[in-house]
Order: sequence, then C-alpha cells, then structure tokens
Amino acid sequence: MLLALCTCLGLQNELEQRILLTSTSEVWDPLEHPQPETYWGNVNPIGVRSCYNEGKRKAETLMFDYHRQHGIEIRVARIFNTYGPHMNINDGRVVSNFIAQALR
Repeated sequence: MLLALCTCLGLQNELEQRILLTSTSEVWDPLEHPQPETYWGNVNPIGVRSCYNEGKRKAETLMFDYHRQHGIEIRVARIFNTYGPHMNINDGRVVSNFIAQALR
C-alpha cells in the first residue's frame, strides 16, 4: 500500500493535481470519545488491528511529508462508521447496529 501511495504522490507531483487519501478514525486507536482533531491517539504496535492502524498512520505521514517537501495539494479524509459487503451484522459498529435493529 505504501509503495503505491509513494508512486501516486510522485505522479501527482508531476501532474500538479490534488490527491485525496481516505483514512480512518482507527489511526487514533482512541481512549477517548469523540476524538478532537488535536487528539494524537493511543498507539499499540502489537495489537490485533495494529497493521491496519499503523498503515493508515504511515500513509497520512507520507501525505503530509510530500506536502511539506514539494508543496503539493493534499486532502486527508478520515471516514467513520462505514459499512460494506461481507461485514458481520453483529460486529457492534453503529451502522450494522442500525441495520440489525431495523431488520428486527
């Protein structure tokens, strides 16, 4: 993922276009809810989901480094409460809870 992002950032720099990274609230692995943008997170490098969390954190870091070093225009969107195919309806997330309640 990070190699692909670096390739996209390099190409974006040549084309002088904006680039959008869709990230996640899980970059924080939060201890407080809701999290303000100033919250720096709770890093757990050996947790069950740490590869996902840390991958997203690294991708955001690369985006901001390219912005600072090359002046490219970036956007980072941290998407919360998503739902998609093959997700367990009983996983405890807000969207799946709403769907399960509506079905009941």
